[in-house]
Amino acid sequence: MNTLTVLLLLLGIHLAVSERIRPAIRSLAAQGFLLGLLPLLDSSGGGWRAAALCVATIGVKSVAIPAILTRAVSRLDIGQESESLISTKTTILLTGALTLSAFLACTRFGLSGKDQLAAAAGLTLLFSGLLTMTTRVKAVSQVIGFVVLENGIFLLGAASGSEFTLPIELGIFLDLFVAVFLMGILMFKIQRAFTHMDVRKIHMLKD
Repeated sequence: MNTLTVLLLLLGIHLAVSERIRPAIRSLAAQGFLLGLLPLLDSSGGGWRAAALCVATIGVKSVAIPAILTRAVSRLDIGQESESLISTKTTILLTGALTLSAFLACTRFGLSGKDQLAAAAGLTLLFSGLLTMTTRVKAVSQVIGFVVLENGIFLLGAASGSEFTLPIELGIFLDLFVAVFLMGILMFKIQRAFTHMDVRKIHMLKD
């Protein structure tokens, strides 16, 4: 469990500082696959419910969403560079500071060592997702940040010690899938209207 959590944390940090879109999508798919293993490793979950949640998590987070993003990148002819409003050095420093803040904050939660690590990793993913959403220029990178944020919430839920409930989690996955699907449609519309995906130029929209 600790090894899985560390891998999720490292993938989250890589996603926050990555400057290329396709490698970021692959890291997002890997993160989704690892998250799908959590219900099987959770001591309070088991049987068909854990297996169904594992399959649903991997299907949505590791297959469907990365496939939508990859298709959007290919069809919209989006450049490989993930442009940012801040420099790479600043991004790395902010990511490091947010990671440290997450670990310091989780020391006050009164969790055990394993759960404390998972909570810190989940909070780091949440912070890094927010950072990506607010600093990236291209809409597809912001969608990646949104998914990372949701992955952080998922990991925080696992760290809380509460049992994975299949109907609730499947409902969350459905909402996430629909949100990313709609974002994909919106990206196609923006590209068709403006021939670019730079969100800084959205202010050009007029009634």
